Amino acid sequence: MRKKDALKRERGLLVFLLLFALVFLRYCYFGLQYFPQLDDYIQMHNQSAFYTAKQVIMDMGLLASRPLASVGDYFVWSRFWGQMILAVAILSALYAGSAVLFRDVWREYFGTGYVFLTVYALLPLGMEGTYWVSASSRVLPSLFLTALAMRLLQRWCRDGRWPVLALYFVTQLLSFCFYEQGLVLSVTGALLVGILEFKTERRRSLFALLTFVNAGIYFAFTGYFSAAAGQLGTRMKLTLPWQAGWDEVFESAFFQAKQVYVFAGWKTAARGFRRGAELIFSGPNPLWAILLLGLCALLFFSAKKYTGETTRTPAALIIGFLMALAPITLFFVLAQPAVALRNTVFSFCGLALMADALFGLVFRRASFRETITGGVCAALALVFCVAAVSELADYRQTYLNDQAAGTAVRAALDEGKAVSVGGTVAVVGLEGNYLPEQNFEFHEHIHGATESVWAFTGLLACESGNRDFPYVTPVPSAAGADLSGFDAVLVYDRAGGTASYYEP
Repeated sequence: MRKKDALKRERGLLVFLLLFALVFLRYCYFGLQYFPQLDDYIQMHNQSAFYTAKQVIMDMGLLASRPLASVGDYFVWSRFWGQMILAVAILSALYAGSAVLFRDVWREYFGTGYVFLTVYALLPLGMEGTYWVSASSRVLPSLFLTALAMRLLQRWCRDGRWPVLALYFVTQLLSFCFYEQGLVLSVTGALLVGILEFKTERRRSLFALLTFVNAGIYFAFTGYFSAAAGQLGTRMKLTLPWQAGWDEVFESAFFQAKQVYVFAGWKTAARGFRRGAELIFSGPNPLWAILLLGLCALLFFSAKKYTGETTRTPAALIIGFLMALAPITLFFVLAQPAVALRNTVFSFCGLALMADALFGLVFRRASFRETITGGVCAALALVFCVAAVSELADYRQTYLNDQAAGTAVRAALDEGKAVSVGGTVAVVGLEGNYLPEQNFEFHEHIHGATESVWAFTGLLACESGNRDFPYVTPVPSAAGADLSGFDAVLVYDRAGGTASYYEP
């Protein structure tokens, strides 16, 4: 028995390493470098470089919402500034670990296999939520802790060991503290495990209801700090179905959900693969291509060898649908719903389970089901990773555009008249997005720091080392713009990479 258990652990480790390699490889086409975006400059550098922990976490009221996300920014992820690719590697490991844990939970009931792992870990729709550190540092720890909590609850129901129950309780509470969607997914996952275990372990499965105790603790903690909530205080303002204005909330949330789940899902994969392939063939990275093909081959043989029997496929479809739906329901009661591409990652556990179940239903009686499984997984991995290269290329180009604009503005201000602390500067000719083509543009998906005052000023403060850098407002065009209230007005020449003082 011990030898068999050791073999299972060894296989699990190999699966984890294979998934981690595939996930992380997507971010390394241009080398071991991370390309900061938007509020990365603020959250991953400026806050820890310019302020004390009390000033950032307590005085700004960051414990009123996503408390561990803010603590993690200050004490963990900001320590990697200058080598942020290491943070990306750690977060990729958490993502791969969550894939293995979720699959282990579902495999106990449905025989879930490698199609689940491939879709969950590599779907290019998830690039915003798994690469951009200001997002992934919230999404991926929450997913990992949710998956671990579900696995611990499942083990408690079957083994009845009290330390496992205690670990489940603590782990699930921590999973709530990174993202609101993580809380909804964790609650849903725990209750579904309790329902699935109820038939054989009725008494122990009832401990899944401890999830409501955890929810109470979380809301009591964040509520205590809500009086000083600052910039996050209105994040959870709700409009419920019986309140005025809910029709508009529902309509807005439905439209946005359709955009990101349907259109963005298709275009980041299909258009992304086309653009990624063009980029790879026009500027090949032979080592990256060899590694990708080798990992896809390993995935083929692993999926072929370890594909087992699928069971209870209709139940898997229902459970998958509920796990995919639950994280998005929150937006249908938020007063100001804003569904971004990063939000879809919380639904991947359910979407991947549905994909695995449908695959099992279609190929249940196929003569070469193991070989077909391996081929499908390897092909999906290849397509998804190539598509991810196009997303990465857009992140890289946006980073380069931001850096060029920031360098030009800093040089102009250094040479011109001094702007006092708290002063304001307008820069005419700054656009939020200079990409000639994009897989899917929605909200701030791969938009530059040049789009907003807070993001561009944060970049300039970071690059200059001056926390009191003047507030810089991007102005796309001088036509119709009121430029009278600024201490200085610059014009940005993107073609020449320079900025100069504006002369009307």
